[in-house]
Amino acid sequence: MINRIGKKFNYAFKGLKIAIITDNSFKIHFIFILPVVASGLYFRFGQFEWVIITLSMGIVLISELFNTSIEYLVKMFTDEYHELAEKLLDISAGAVLMSAILAVVMALFIYIPYFL
Repeated sequence: MINRIGKKFNYAFKGLKIAIITDNSFKIHFIFILPVVASGLYFRFGQFEWVIITLSMGIVLISELFNTSIEYLVKMFTDEYHELAEKLLDISAGAVLMSAILAVVMALFIYIPYFL
């Protein structure tokens, strides 16, 4: 049983590695995380602020992982234009956009008091 669990973790880390290596959007999201974490350390965020920021970053990265997996799924079945494939890709990209907007709004709630 422990061996099966270990294999599942191995597959999960392999998937993260694939996303990090192959998906430019995932890399960009990681790049945006660096100044957020650095500024959090600079401003000495409290526990609640770190929870909100961490959740926001996590939601964006998870959304991007799902978007990337949907992109691979579509590519697995067709390289040709298909209206439903386009809708699927647009909707999954929209989910990433919504999660990024949410993260920005949450960050504004956290950061604005530091500048007032």
